[in-house]
Amino acid sequence: MSLFDKGCGCNNVAGAKDHDMCDGCVCDQLRNLRAGEEVDLIIDGVEFAGLTFTCFDKKTCCATFLDATYPFIVDCRKVDAIRILS
Repeated sequence: MSLFDKGCGCNNVAGAKDHDMCDGCVCDQLRNLRAGEEVDLIIDGVEFAGLTFTCFDKKTCCATFLDATYPFIVDCRKVDAIRILS
C-alpha cells in the first residue's frame, strides 16, 4: 500500500482558494499540483531532486512527496524554489 492509496491524510482540493495561512508562490504551485507529478525543491539552499508529489494539506501548509519510497514532508512556506518536471 502506498501513500497514493491511503490519501496520506491531506486535504488537497484542486483549485481551492483557501489561502488563509499558506501564502506565497510556491504554496500556490503546490496547491495546484496533481498527485504523481515529479518536482525538484530547493530548501535553505539545498536541492532535493526527483520528488514525487502526493498531496498538499491546505490547513497545515504541509506538502507530502515520495523520495524513492520514503515520505518527504515539508511546509510549503519553507520552500525557496520549485521546479515542476512533469
